[in-house]
Amino acid sequence: MKILSAKLAPHSGAGPEKCLVTLHVALAGPQESMTIAVVVSNEKDESATREGGIARAKDFAREFANLSLK
Repeated sequence: MKILSAKLAPHSGAGPEKCLVTLHVALAGPQESMTIAVVVSNEKDESATREGGIARAKDFAREFANLSLK
């Protein structure tokens, strides 16, 4: 996987302490991609907020991959 973009935006309704981080990720093939949006604490430092969003998105991606379909 490769992160193609990470965009930060204020999270409406959650106040200034939260930030929406939207990640666009390339998967195995050229036609495969995924977008994940997570809400994280606004660290007032853009790079720290971005890193927090990436870490949270990785957690969600692992949970998604571990789902068993019945």
